[in-house]
Amino acid sequence: MLSATNTVIANQNSTIDNYNTRYTPQGRIKAGKRGTYKKDIHVWVYTSAFAKRFGMPQEWVDDELKGAEALAYRLDLDVYGTKCGYFSNVENCRPATACVVDMYIDDKANLPWNNKARYASMYGRKSNAFLWPQYPNDKPAYLYRRTKRGQEYKLGLDATTVVHGKNDKSRMGGYFILEYDRDIYKNIDYLSGSVTCRSFGKTRETKINIYDAVFRKNGSISAKSLNNLTHQVKIPNTFMQRIEKYDKAQYEPNSLFNELRKRLSTTTKPNHQNNNEE
Repeated sequence: MLSATNTVIANQNSTIDNYNTRYTPQGRIKAGKRGTYKKDIHVWVYTSAFAKRFGMPQEWVDDELKGAEALAYRLDLDVYGTKCGYFSNVENCRPATACVVDMYIDDKANLPWNNKARYASMYGRKSNAFLWPQYPNDKPAYLYRRTKRGQEYKLGLDATTVVHGKNDKSRMGGYFILEYDRDIYKNIDYLSGSVTCRSFGKTRETKINIYDAVFRKNGSISAKSLNNLTHQVKIPNTFMQRIEKYDKAQYEPNSLFNELRKRLSTTTKPNHQNNNEE
């Protein structure tokens, strides 16, 4: 009886428990898993070592990724919440989309962190966004932190940007950090930041640069920071192509630009009909 029990336990322990058996329908059916599971909405790329460590599918392995162990891209409706007042209508509300890239970087990169906190996040801030102090000295703590750090206080890292093209000359805005966790896993730092929606996925030879910031006397960040590149993440073009395809399917149909185009199309159609009648 004991040997039979040990056999069952051994079989249970040998059951594969990885990405496919947890998060894909086919894998769950094959593994005999039941119940609900979390749907992965990310576009992934990672090194072969990362895939082995975390049981990730081989199809998203690309060792052309440099400066990071893994990247994950998604459209996130939880960052900026729901905004109203579009097209001069105070009751026209829609979720504001953030395009987010999560980065998993080897902690040997020695990133120029701007504080000693192991973890900080802008995610999950819900009700406090609606608090507006009525007394002059009743300010939220982040304003004091911003004053202390300078006019351009950032979460975790002060100077980050996205560049693309053969010579890294083309810049398309920053990588705005929303959350970080130093040593989220052994020897891995995690960064989550927003990029420019739609435009990001259209770039090639794309890199995310991290600089050691140089501050002016007034606390703002000097352009001299661009001479202090401390870390660079080189993103494979194949990953960017998959992001572009993802954006076309997930972002563009519901984008504010598409909504405006629909409205313009609707308002101009009657004029065309009148012209045809004439």
